[in-house]
Amino acid sequence: MFVNGIAIPETAIAQEAQNHDAASGPEARAAAARALVIRELLLLRARALALEPTPARDAQGREETDEEALVRQVLELEVASVEPSDVECRRVYEGAASQFAAPELYEASHILFAPEHEGEAAWVAAYERAAAAIKAIGAGEPFAEWARACSACPTAEQGGSLGQLQRGDLADDLERALMDLSPGQIGAKPVRTRHGWHVIRLDQHSAAKELPFEVVKAFIKGSLRTRAWAASSARYVAALAASAQIEGLSLSLGSKV
Repeated sequence: MFVNGIAIPETAIAQEAQNHDAASGPEARAAAARALVIRELLLLRARALALEPTPARDAQGREETDEEALVRQVLELEVASVEPSDVECRRVYEGAASQFAAPELYEASHILFAPEHEGEAAWVAAYERAAAAIKAIGAGEPFAEWARACSACPTAEQGGSLGQLQRGDLADDLERALMDLSPGQIGAKPVRTRHGWHVIRLDQHSAAKELPFEVVKAFIKGSLRTRAWAASSARYVAALAASAQIEGLSLSLGSKV
């Protein structure tokens, strides 16, 4: 494979293919070949512009290679960044407002009474301990103290707090029982899971709600900006390819090597 007479060896394609997820080996090779051709086009343009590499570092402190820096610099220099207008952002928001929503969240606490050995008798004994805890807490004894003293779950150290949760985070039976409670309410009966019997308390619950436009405007604008820049970059690379001599690959969308 050649770009303006410069060979891209098969070994480089094979190595690059390892960076591409694909359904088959040939598809990974095709994606790798396209990536290497595009990189070579951008590096040729960098040379034509007489650019000197100025490697940048990412958030983890990793520094770009000189070639990576040149590719970035060419795109920054020659691909225009289009700033989306507030009107465009609002149009996106109004077309899919339900997608911009805060999820339903709840906070809960529990005390796990696990069977101390195998057999139904152990489950019965664990249930009785859990029921006694519900009665004592209902009479005014602190939930957190019972959790610290008796819970077989690591959350005992936090007084039984499970923290902030979303639907699906807990076992179905446990979640259904919690959703039947009001904030601050303790379940009247222990709830059984494969781990044992749970004394449960719903601490807080907030329903899902649509977020106002002003809260999500910056996110929408960033998404539109990224999408516009990607489209501009693709057009720019297509123009470079049209003016280059490429042998062994077509950069047409969906092409194969």
